[in-house]
Amino acid sequence: MSANYRVVITGSGAVTPLGLSVSETWQNLLRGKSGITKITDFDVSEFPSQIAGFVKDFAPENYMDRKEARRMARFAQFSMAAAQMAIHDSGLDLAREDLTRVGIEIASAIGAVDLIEEQSRVLQTQGSRKLNPVLIPSVIVNAASCQPAILLGIKGPTNSPAAACASGVYAIGQALRHLQRGDVDVMLAGGTDSAMSPLAIAAFGRLGALSRRNDDPERACRPFDAERDGTVISEGAAVVVMETLEHAQRRDAHILAEIVGFAATEDAYHLVAPEPDGDGAARAICQSLADATMSPDMRLTIS
Repeated sequence: MSANYRVVITGSGAVTPLGLSVSETWQNLLRGKSGITKITDFDVSEFPSQIAGFVKDFAPENYMDRKEARRMARFAQFSMAAAQMAIHDSGLDLAREDLTRVGIEIASAIGAVDLIEEQSRVLQTQGSRKLNPVLIPSVIVNAASCQPAILLGIKGPTNSPAAACASGVYAIGQALRHLQRGDVDVMLAGGTDSAMSPLAIAAFGRLGALSRRNDDPERACRPFDAERDGTVISEGAAVVVMETLEHAQRRDAHILAEIVGFAATEDAYHLVAPEPDGDGAARAICQSLADATMSPDMRLTIS
């Protein structure tokens, strides 16, 4: 890298099963609430896992024109909503920005598998003439970034990395590199998914990845518990506004955090399980510290 700009976070937005904003989600987390419930939208009586985390009361027309919303799959609607909230939270005025120096990295692990499943049924039962004419641009993974870019007029680097469960954090890492190099002044970064369809939930269940705690859904998602028995499929999106420190200071932005290092590794071990000795995670931590020019024994003072 020819440049090495410092990078800060100045805003955040979220749409989750616990709330339609960062503050609502956070308050419900502090209250110990769970967004995991029994699935009632379709028949799951034969599924091994019958629970999921649905976003409730989401109205896409609150964040975009109704016509535009109809052209977007639910996962892209989520990314648009979270991006708008993050921009508002940051105080960023896009009308005053050089939009060629604003970019988007919003990731999705799966894209619109729900819409693909729905339209496959339409094709089989009603024929090709009844298919959604904008099906392809609606379901591709990069709709998570490209559709918000179109609606917001953003013309900088636009991408949607797909890295399974790590997709969102990988997007933040890629955005960090764009900003550190000086390619852009501002990046919107995060992740979005909405795989709430019979096919997706049944397939994850067949993989053996999902919790079967169907009679106690609120206690099913417990990743660090010795009694955990799998993950839980959920939907939602989270986006942050990232800026070079200089850009944030020029507009007197409120700085929430600074990102000083990032790394991504692969343990090449298993489709869904991490390597038991934690080598991949350990290397990622060490490389992140090296990227930040920090040592593992460094003590940080928070003021």
